[in-house]
Amino acid sequence: MAESYVRERLATWQQRLGLHDWKISIVMSRRSDLKPKTLGNIRWDADTKRATIRVLASGEYAKKQCGEMLDDMEFTIVHELIHLELSSLPRSEASRRVEEHAVNNLTVALLKLDRQK
Repeated sequence: MAESYVRERLATWQQRLGLHDWKISIVMSRRSDLKPKTLGNIRWDADTKRATIRVLASGEYAKKQCGEMLDDMEFTIVHELIHLELSSLPRSEASRRVEEHAVNNLTVALLKLDRQK
């Protein structure tokens, strides 16, 4: 169930963010495949317009309710797609923390607007 939900949310948010020219795949991942304290990540190739988003697999969630887990997964997808949208901007280690803060705030705002419908 979680995988089909994640794929459906990816298609929705990819279209909303105007990333329809990208080939984006989802990989459900174990916690050990991700950096500590993260729920996912993204890797992309701007030349081929291909990206892979890793999302923490449902079996890796400890005691969260199904709705909370799906919300986390959707948050991860939107968060990583915003990183992709910003990928053409200059980046440095110094700007990484500021970018992460901005991406988190944008993700929260977009999801809040979406859930008001």
